[in-house]
Amino acid sequence: MSIHKIHYFSIDNELVYWNFFLDFGPLNLGQLYKFCEKLNQKLKDVRLADRVICFYSSTTHSKRANAIFLICAWQVLYLNRTPEQSFVGFCHEAKYSDLLKENISRPPLEGKGIAPIPPFHDATGGVCTYKLTIIHCLKGLVKARAHGFFSFDKFPLEEVQIIEQVRYYLWIFK
Repeated sequence: MSIHKIHYFSIDNELVYWNFFLDFGPLNLGQLYKFCEKLNQKLKDVRLADRVICFYSSTTHSKRANAIFLICAWQVLYLNRTPEQSFVGFCHEAKYSDLLKENISRPPLEGKGIAPIPPFHDATGGVCTYKLTIIHCLKGLVKARAHGFFSFDKFPLEEVQIIEQVRYYLWIFK
């Protein structure tokens, strides 16, 4: 039996969603870009070549949902997987064909002590009237890339970071 050395990493305290009210994600394109760069660097790092790289998150629903979105989005962008292929590992007793037929994301491993993945909430203080799932976000990412709305090849990270700051909008609307 071989014993693998494991390199663990998390972004829970590094890539943080700054909410307005009850919203908690998904993380923005700048944060997705940072995550992808971080993971890609780890995969290329010769010091980690003999290690299993393990990305983990806390059990907080918002952190879990954002971490799952990030790792699935990385698979879509860098492994050319479909949203359903990237997400199926987080489903409980769901088959890939079920995801395609039903076009929804299923809660992961219910009954196994792991909580369902909540849908993302809009930036209001009230009840959210729709369910924005990780699958929806991944499909949006696929469509945005297909139509040339963004590319990580020439990604303007600094500009995106400025635009994503709440004070930017406060300044613009004065």
